[in-house]
Amino acid sequence: MKYDLGMNAINTPTYMRLRDQVRADIVAGLWPLGSHVTLAQLASHYQVSNNPVREALLQLQGEGVVAMRMNRGAVIPTVDARYIDNLYRVRGAIQAMLSREAAIKATPENVAAMKKLAETQVRLAADGDIGACVAANRELHRLIDSVADNPLALEMLEGRSSLVDAFRRSRGYGPGRLDLVHEQHRSLIDAIAAGDADGAARASLEHTDSSRLDLLALAATP
Repeated sequence: MKYDLGMNAINTPTYMRLRDQVRADIVAGLWPLGSHVTLAQLASHYQVSNNPVREALLQLQGEGVVAMRMNRGAVIPTVDARYIDNLYRVRGAIQAMLSREAAIKATPENVAAMKKLAETQVRLAADGDIGACVAANRELHRLIDSVADNPLALEMLEGRSSLVDAFRRSRGYGPGRLDLVHEQHRSLIDAIAAGDADGAARASLEHTDSSRLDLLALAATP
């Protein structure tokens, strides 16, 4: 049986659908951080030829999700303290900018969707479903970032965010972190709803920096 690569999107090239599926499977832990995957291994798993696998890996390399190895497939990077610290300092600046723009451009429908995603994450956290909680968090931030309408910034964040999500899914959250996340999401969404660009930027930067500190604490734990 052929692996489901979102075949309903018939106008999307196979390698692009494969790229998205591999990225999602890295987040899910199917291809662990720090592991090596070969073209043959991926082609067999997804039941496609080597060519779309190679193209998908090249796309993912451009996003920073994998590092290609000549004739040997690719390595999925390890997420360590240095990686987290560097990424989140850059990410903080980008997402503060995007949140500022989101506060200017968001419609009531956008805000309603943000609140719904935030509420979903609260429910999933209460259920103890860390994987789904991480996914809901990413969808919320994708929505906020997309409202800003800056495709280049979104492209810069997407791949590396996937690696951090894989790390987060495997390690969970630090003590009290999820309660703080929920409070910070409310503050950010409230600022966006009020059209408070400066407040949204501040809330976003505070949220990103506290995420950085939580992830660093997890990275320091064996």
